[in-house]
Amino acid sequence: FLQALQGKEEANSTDVAFAVRLAGGQCRPCPGGMVCHGGLELLQRVDRYPVEYYPSMGESSSDELGMTLWSICKTDPELVDGNVVNQNCLRRFCEDESRAADPRCKPTFPELAVGHWADPESPLDVYKCQALISSASDKFLSCPGGRPGMCSGGRTGLACGRCEDGMYMDVDGLCNECVSGSSAPTILVVIVILMGFPCLYYLINGKITSETSTMMATGISMGSLLTLTQHFSVIGQLLTSWDEPMKSIWAILAVFMFDPKFLNSGCVFGDTTTFVGRILLPTFLLGWLTLFAIATQAGGKVGVVKESLVMVWPKVRNTMGQMFQAFYIAIAMSCILALQCYSSPNGTSSLSQHPYILCGSGDHTPFLVFSVLGMIVYLFGFGAFYITACIVIPGRSQRGLVAIQAYRFIFFRFRPEFWYWGSVFLFRNLLLTLAGVLNPGNPYTGAMYLGLVALGFLIAQCVCWPWRSNLLNTLDTVILFAMVAIVFSTLPFIEVTEVEVLESTRDTLVGIMVTVFVLASLTVVGSILGNMACKVREVRDPDGHMQRKEASMKTLSKAWADLTNCYRLDASRQMQFLTNLGAFDRAAVLKLAGVVDLELSRSEKGSKRSSRRVSMNAGSLSTASK
Repeated sequence: FLQALQGKEEANSTDVAFAVRLAGGQCRPCPGGMVCHGGLELLQRVDRYPVEYYPSMGESSSDELGMTLWSICKTDPELVDGNVVNQNCLRRFCEDESRAADPRCKPTFPELAVGHWADPESPLDVYKCQALISSASDKFLSCPGGRPGMCSGGRTGLACGRCEDGMYMDVDGLCNECVSGSSAPTILVVIVILMGFPCLYYLINGKITSETSTMMATGISMGSLLTLTQHFSVIGQLLTSWDEPMKSIWAILAVFMFDPKFLNSGCVFGDTTTFVGRILLPTFLLGWLTLFAIATQAGGKVGVVKESLVMVWPKVRNTMGQMFQAFYIAIAMSCILALQCYSSPNGTSSLSQHPYILCGSGDHTPFLVFSVLGMIVYLFGFGAFYITACIVIPGRSQRGLVAIQAYRFIFFRFRPEFWYWGSVFLFRNLLLTLAGVLNPGNPYTGAMYLGLVALGFLIAQCVCWPWRSNLLNTLDTVILFAMVAIVFSTLPFIEVTEVEVLESTRDTLVGIMVTVFVLASLTVVGSILGNMACKVREVRDPDGHMQRKEASMKTLSKAWADLTNCYRLDASRQMQFLTNLGAFDRAAVLKLAGVVDLELSRSEKGSKRSSRRVSMNAGSLSTASK
């Protein structure tokens, strides 16, 4: 069927019938994205009515269809031409309601499967439609299949990828008519952002101390909540077949990913303008905060603005970093939208967010240019700044905390020995956003990738425990665990019907299972072999083992002596030292003091302290004291 059409730029009904005759009536595979009913009528019918039929259909027909048609039409001169039937006879035969289910009268030209679209001028050039964030029963509402060129739900264009004029697309992908108040949400949000963004300067910049105050812990916790919602929004970008209440939840979370459809932006801007605005939004906000800071400084000089309200540049930079870091996932997702392309049966690729735009076409160029610029400035540029700041923080911290006020958003959330963990956190968020570009046509790949990335960083979080307080460490652990649990819970919602994709998914899952099993086995075996090697080394070189042990104990003894002497500080300086410790380090000191107190008190004769740990020292300590 398809080979017979090679070399033709367009295919109309006559071309199809002619091509089939050239193919000798042989059966051909059904084109991808189409449903073929098969049968003899392929030679006779295209679309609704026949265009060709057997010239011998008539009085001398020997086949069942020919004899049936002759018996029905032979008495009507409009339906026969001499001793053969004409096309009107076949039309009359199939228009009879009693034959609606007759396979010989079904449209035998390949029909479009649900979720696929083709131009009526090129009916075999099939495009895949993008599923809506809607329930499983109507997720392809825009592309009902059937005849080429059909769209529904107010959709139009290539692959039913955009709304008709005078309509806007909501977060569900449905088209709604623009009315007088449709642009109000966009205008309202712009006003709120312009008024509210500078206020964040005064909320997140306070006196720098070693303590995590209640307000600061609350602010960081809210940032963790924002990170959690963005993590889950990434999942919503991958999987689209949802029922209530998940359908509404993903729609609400879209606002945290800078999705303008939540604001009915289609009534105000076009798709290209909206995408460019989405990329430029962070730059606009940083510029707006800069202008506001200049205004407050000018107002402070003339006495119009109070001194406490005048913005200073280190704190301005800290505010910019805080907000950029908080919305890093949303910014990264905006930058990679132009790279999210999915394949169609005809070999082309369409933009996931705008299916009517073919990847690599002229319409795709503006999206690609601004996407690359966004990645250079936001992802790589901010990443380079972040790493540079982590390098200079230790040196500048020796000059006082005020000297690193502009980098507060990097170091303040983490323990001093893990001051660099912000880079790890940023890298984690970047890896999560890349799930959408791995293989947009196979959500299984993205879902498994998300789960493995979250699981890897969950292990790192539990091993390092890098946040400044136990509360923040627990929150991040819960976020990562929830991410892993939700990702693997969503796997049953993924719908994959293409055989090739299913086979690829199966091979990927098998590869993951084998890799994880091998790595786990190697880890256990390596640990066993390492312990055995240490034991063999100890047996072969007992003197060397004792020297290494003594050297280790000398190092520990010196550290203990320095601790007990407290570096020969007086009481006031000791208090200052303890005051400047973070909450996590204070808890560690208290835990060590508790261990020492418990061990020493239990070693004393007649001590009645309750036992909260298994002691290896009580007997030896009491003997030594005698």
